[in-house]
Amino acid sequence: MNAVKKAYIMPHPPIIIPDIGRGSEKEAFRTMEGCNSAAADIARLNPETIIIITPHGPVFRDSVCINANPVLKGDFGGFGFRQIAFEFNNDTGLCSEICSIMQAMGIIPVRNDKKSQSAYGINDRIDHGALVPLYFVLKFLKEFKIVHITIGMLSPKDLYKCGMAIEAAVEQTGRRACVIASADLSHRLKKDGPYGLHPDGARYDDFAVDAIKNRRFVDFLGADEGLRDNAGECGHRSISIMLGVFEGRECRSAVFSYEGPFGVGYMTAVLEDAGKGMSVLDEYMRRQGAKKPGAESPYVRLARMAIEEFVRNRKRIHPDKPSQVQRGVFVSIKKFGMLRGCIGTIGPAKDCIENEIIANAIKAASEDPRFPPVEESELEDLSISVDVLSEPEEISDKSMLDVKKYGVIVSKGFKRGLLLPDIDGVDTIEKQIEIALRKAGIDGRDAYRMERFKVERHT
Repeated sequence: MNAVKKAYIMPHPPIIIPDIGRGSEKEAFRTMEGCNSAAADIARLNPETIIIITPHGPVFRDSVCINANPVLKGDFGGFGFRQIAFEFNNDTGLCSEICSIMQAMGIIPVRNDKKSQSAYGINDRIDHGALVPLYFVLKFLKEFKIVHITIGMLSPKDLYKCGMAIEAAVEQTGRRACVIASADLSHRLKKDGPYGLHPDGARYDDFAVDAIKNRRFVDFLGADEGLRDNAGECGHRSISIMLGVFEGRECRSAVFSYEGPFGVGYMTAVLEDAGKGMSVLDEYMRRQGAKKPGAESPYVRLARMAIEEFVRNRKRIHPDKPSQVQRGVFVSIKKFGMLRGCIGTIGPAKDCIENEIIANAIKAASEDPRFPPVEESELEDLSISVDVLSEPEEISDKSMLDVKKYGVIVSKGFKRGLLLPDIDGVDTIEKQIEIALRKAGIDGRDAYRMERFKVERHT
C-alpha cells in the first residue's frame, strides 16, 4: 500500500508570480527559490495526485471543506490578473475516500458541490492559496490531479486528525500522492507592512520555523493561542493538517527558505517519512490533559465549571464557600485564539464575586449576541479568562489613561460604555476612547464623563 512519503510547506503571496509582481517579486527572491526547490522535488516524486491544503477557500467554523467538482478552475482575477488562469482535474475517488474516513473519525467535511454552493453561498473556484504553490509546481510537472481542501476553525486535535484521514485515504486508494500545506506565517512583521507591526509576529515566525526544522510537532500543535492571534498568522491550521499525515512516523525535515520582505513571513520546507515513530497526537493530548484544571486559577476553574454544567445540563452551579467580596467581573471565552463570548458587569450585581463569575460565565457562553451559544462539543477547546475590575475613579483628562494599565468607562446620561485594558489592536488612548464611545452610542463631539479602572486578570 502507498503512503504519503513527502509533504511541503509553501507560501501563497501572488506578488511572487513575476507577471503579477512585475519586478517587486525580486524582493522575495529567497522565497521564489524555495518554492522552486519544493516544486522540483515534487516533480522528482512524480505524484499522481497533489493534495493541497489552503486557508483561503470556503472556511467553516466546525468543518473542513473539500472541493468535489470533477474539474477545478481558478484565476488571479481578485488581484487584477484574470488572464492568469488554471484548470485541474480533481481526483474525485481520493476526495470521496478522504470524506468517508473523516466522517468515520467524527469530522463531517463539507463537500463543495452544487448543493453546498447553494446552501452556503460559496463558490467552486480555486483560491490563490492553492494557485500560487501550484503555479510553481507546473513549472516542473505538467500531469497530475489535485484534491483541494480548505481548513476549518477546528481544534488542533481535529485538524491533525484530518491529516490522519488524508494518509489513510491515500493508503486505501493506493495513490502516489504528496501534500502541500499552503501557509503564510505572521502578517505583522513590519510597521509599514499591510497589517502593521506586533512584536509577537517575529516571535511566532521564529517558533514556527524552529518547530518544523527541529521536528517539534507537539509544540507546534500546542502553540500559544495569544501568540498566534497577535502574529496574525495565516497557515498554522494548514500545517497542522499536514502534520497529521505523518502520525506515528518519524520525519526528516528541511527548511528551504524563510524571509519577510513585505511584512509577511514566508517559509518553504519539506517533510519526509523516515519510518516508524512516536504518536504526536498521544503526546499532544497528554500535555493538554496536564493543563486542566490544575494550571487554571480558582476563578477560572469556577467559570469553567459554571459553563460546563450549564451547557451540559442547563443547570446553574452554586459556590461552595462564597466570600464577602463584591466586584465587577468580565468573563471572556476564546476558542483557538478567537473570541467566542464575553460578558461582564462594571460594578457588582451579585452578593459575592463567586456568584458574579458564575452568572457572567453562563451569559458569556449563552447570551453574547455576537455568537451562537456554546455547544457541548466545544467545551474541551475553550480557554477562559476572568477579569476582576477595581473600583472606577473619575478622571478629568485622557492623559490620565494608559491603554495597557487602565480600562476606560465613558458615560452620558443613561448611556455607558466600557473597554478593558490591554486589548489586542488597541494601542492608543484615542482608539480606546473611540471604541468605548461607540459601544455606548455616545457622539464623541458631546460632553461625556470618563472613569478609569484597573483589572486583575485571572487565567
